[in-house]
Amino acid sequence: MRNKIFVCLLIMAITLLPSFALAEDYEGWDDIRPLLKDGKGSEFVMDVGDIDDFTGETEIEAVGAAVEWVYEKYTYKEDVGEVWTDSDQMYDRLEGDCEDWAILLTALLRFHTKYDGQAISSDKVWVAINLVTEPGIGVVVAHAWVGYRLDKGGIIHIEPGLPDLYRGRPYGMLNFNDEWVKGGGFYLAGP
Repeated sequence: MRNKIFVCLLIMAITLLPSFALAEDYEGWDDIRPLLKDGKGSEFVMDVGDIDDFTGETEIEAVGAAVEWVYEKYTYKEDVGEVWTDSDQMYDRLEGDCEDWAILLTALLRFHTKYDGQAISSDKVWVAINLVTEPGIGVVVAHAWVGYRLDKGGIIHIEPGLPDLYRGRPYGMLNFNDEWVKGGGFYLAGP
């Protein structure tokens, strides 16, 4: 009986250890910053594997299908400290905070959303991160969302945990996807 319990625990440890180790690799800005300074966010935004594509007859329908799927499946869970997890792990876990949500949705839009028979190019979708401030208080929190450039109709932003698409505020201080990083400010400044 002890041997069976030991084998079960060993299998669980081998199965779960890689996901914990990778999340720890991206803990805190000292770990995150150098990965973005190479000019692309491919360590975070990546293909999540063999899944069905989100499709629609129009661009808005296809984007909306991916947004709705994430809205229905994803659970918000606040970080302790600042931990970023790549989209592949987020797809398996389906829980995290706003930047985890934005990284996952950006990957799903980039690699698994198609309309008019085509995938979405890197110039159309990105993770946007900014500092949120309150008058008289200053910086309250950092926040992430997804920016998206429509073929027709301008640029929208998609808020974590909401199934809606909004006009305006598509860019943050730091913006990135798998192919590029733009801006950075406070986030990329440092040692």
